[in-house]
Amino acid sequence: MSALRRQEVHATFGFHIVTVPGTDDAARITLESLQQQWVPVGGELLALSGDRNPINQINEAISASDSEWVALINAGDQLTPNSTFTLLAAIRRHPEWRLLYSDEESITPAGDASPPHFKPDFNLDYLRSLPYVGGLLLIRRDLFKAIGGFDPSALGAEDYDLVLRAWEYLQKKGDGGASIGHVSEVLYRRMPGGGYAQQMALADTLNSAQNTLRRHFARLGVEVELEYGVLPATQRVRYLHSDTPMVSIIIPTRNQRSMLERCLESLFSHTAWPSYEVLVVDNGSDEADALQYLDGLRTLGADLSGRIQVLEYPQPFNYSAMNNFAARHARGEYLLLLNNDTAALHDDWLDVMMAHAQRPEVGVVGAKLLYPDGKVQHAGVVLGVKGPAEHPFIGREAKDAGYYARLQVDQNYCAVTGACLLVRKVLFDGVGGLDDDELAVSYSDIDLCLKIREQGKLVVWTPYALLLHEGSKSQKAGVESADAQAKAKRFEREQAVMYRRWMPQIANDSAYNRCLSLASTDFVEESDPALRWDPEWRPAPRIIAQPADRMGCGEYRIIAPARALINAGRVQGHEIDRIYTPPELARIKPDALILQRQVEPHQIDAIERHKRFNDVFCVFEIDDLVTNVPVKNAHKKHLPKDLYKRLRRAVGICDRLVVATEALAEAYSALSKDVKVIPNFIEDARWGSLRGGRRVGRKPRVGWAGGISHTGDLDLISSVVEELKDEVEWVFFGMCPERVRPYVHEFHEPVPIDQYALRLASLNLDLAVAPLEDVPFNHAKSHLRLLEYGILGYPVVCSDLTPYRGDFPVTRVRNRHRDWVEAIRAHVSDLDATAEQGDALRKHVREHWLLENNLDAWLEGWLPQV
Repeated sequence: MSALRRQEVHATFGFHIVTVPGTDDAARITLESLQQQWVPVGGELLALSGDRNPINQINEAISASDSEWVALINAGDQLTPNSTFTLLAAIRRHPEWRLLYSDEESITPAGDASPPHFKPDFNLDYLRSLPYVGGLLLIRRDLFKAIGGFDPSALGAEDYDLVLRAWEYLQKKGDGGASIGHVSEVLYRRMPGGGYAQQMALADTLNSAQNTLRRHFARLGVEVELEYGVLPATQRVRYLHSDTPMVSIIIPTRNQRSMLERCLESLFSHTAWPSYEVLVVDNGSDEADALQYLDGLRTLGADLSGRIQVLEYPQPFNYSAMNNFAARHARGEYLLLLNNDTAALHDDWLDVMMAHAQRPEVGVVGAKLLYPDGKVQHAGVVLGVKGPAEHPFIGREAKDAGYYARLQVDQNYCAVTGACLLVRKVLFDGVGGLDDDELAVSYSDIDLCLKIREQGKLVVWTPYALLLHEGSKSQKAGVESADAQAKAKRFEREQAVMYRRWMPQIANDSAYNRCLSLASTDFVEESDPALRWDPEWRPAPRIIAQPADRMGCGEYRIIAPARALINAGRVQGHEIDRIYTPPELARIKPDALILQRQVEPHQIDAIERHKRFNDVFCVFEIDDLVTNVPVKNAHKKHLPKDLYKRLRRAVGICDRLVVATEALAEAYSALSKDVKVIPNFIEDARWGSLRGGRRVGRKPRVGWAGGISHTGDLDLISSVVEELKDEVEWVFFGMCPERVRPYVHEFHEPVPIDQYALRLASLNLDLAVAPLEDVPFNHAKSHLRLLEYGILGYPVVCSDLTPYRGDFPVTRVRNRHRDWVEAIRAHVSDLDATAEQGDALRKHVREHWLLENNLDAWLEGWLPQV
């Protein structure tokens, strides 16, 4: 055994790198990954000899360690560079953790990576089905010693065995899964085929895992039967119980005879469970064939001593109330909520569900439901996906493995669907049943599961109980008779109830992973970095910035400031165009949300949602007098007529209004009680290294840059352009009115914003002009054009209007033809003096108006007051 340690850091972690003959090169790769950690840490090489049980050798090495936390790493496996930093931060935030694991990915010898395995938080039934905890398993050394280290009899599955025994030990201490932590980030890169255990035959490894699970249940005194699952490395656990308590199957219905008939016939022909009753809740059926069938059921119920009953519920449709009503009449110890558009497919479906439901730690059990075409309709519920909750894997083939076997093994979810939901009646009653007040139709099943989870009970989903389900057909076909608009409003209200009641759980489903998208039901990796931020690690204020566009306005007021703040480490920030859903925003939990010119109806509705469900600090940003756009401005015809009304509503919802000038602040002072002015600055990182050339033309080059909104401004100097056509080379960039085209030496088409600075510098102007029409809109504008020209060293002649006044060393003129002509001629007649003015302007801009030197202004404007 040899060792390599970095003594300069506190020895929190002891990583033991297991090597066998022929793995020296692989071990060096592992050691290098440890040496490259952000928080340096050493690794201890553990060379196993072939004449002793390797587990004994490992236990001896770890017992001799003085580290607080210990872990095994197979030679060839790697830690990502941020692993120890992330682990240390997580442990400091969670002193209750005694064992933890991370997400991982597999890599080939060539370095190619497989799709990562983003794991759930500790999930007991998933663990019993699949050793999902995997590669990086870090355990406190005192816990390792307390449970006797690795079990030599579990060779090949020793880490799996260790987790199970650790959970058992912690459970007895009253901690259980709460002491087992999970870091939702890929920290471990596994090399398949590495390690001593891989030298075992696959059958021996699988047998060792099953024996490990068998010993686990024996220690707990739980009687089970074990068999291999349908996928490699999976197990199926059959829980055995001697009792067969009664189950009350509750089926709400209205008309739809054929569906109800199919449902009941399937129950009576495909339910092996011996003790059950069926309660059909009729919600005012009025079709002759349905009434005839229900009468027949009443007669049948009398013949079967009440095994089937028809309960009358003639009130307005209320799914929750109907089930609660039936629950009060139920005789069973367990309740099975079942939709009338379901059908049993196998005789043991209820046996399978009851095997879980009778476990004392379980509160709710859900089944695997298939559409009539055999594809998946329900396989558990993931909170926060596409709203408060959604079913994963919708439309997948029934035999599909899902994400890391999750379509084919027992596991714990936060919720399952009420279309087929089994619950112990005492628990159902104890939490008040389904919420028939605020959740009459949607989400009451999810709410029920979450309430029961709060009682410390597990929600189990099993793929081995298989039923057909049409999927909301009972509602769509007429059970709920409300019109579409009323249904939509009701649905929105019920969504709001769920957000208000369960937002922390919805945003961070423990059976899911923050690295997986809330926009997909297929366990797709999340591509938005902000949605993957660790909710507990906040190194700086969190800011989400939403620009109105990706042109000049969005760039200068949102994108560039956000970029500069992030690069300076002043914020943990992200700028994005899309609108986050309430669960997504709750997942991020920003300190501030910056919203630039969000005035479309759907954008304003989104702001209301942001405030209502997350109460995030919202800053509305605007940098133009958009409610008083000049007639000649090309954008005016596209502006909505009710723009001020929209603006008033949007700004009124937000906590603060940020504008670019004092004139804007005064114009919009009535819209917000908190108005802050942040002037425009120029980004040194993008502009600072650029300078325009001088005297590169045959004549002095005089130019203008701008977009299509400046028609009125250019009208001021069109005659000037014509008069000086023979004295200067006119250069236009971005827009050039037709009437002056004949007199322009060069015209440069618009370019994307990321190319704008370089293209403006390439114009090599000896003099730049900045005309502004004398209208309120322009008086409220900023000095941005002077910053762009000035940072490039271009001297400027500009209109003597509010934005261009102050201490900028420029030449200001009245908007008269003769004044413009004289000023330009004066400059081009003395290019040395003109160049000096350009240098002075550049110096002034660099001293006072660089974005990177004025980040405090943006922080003060964007963040709530401390």
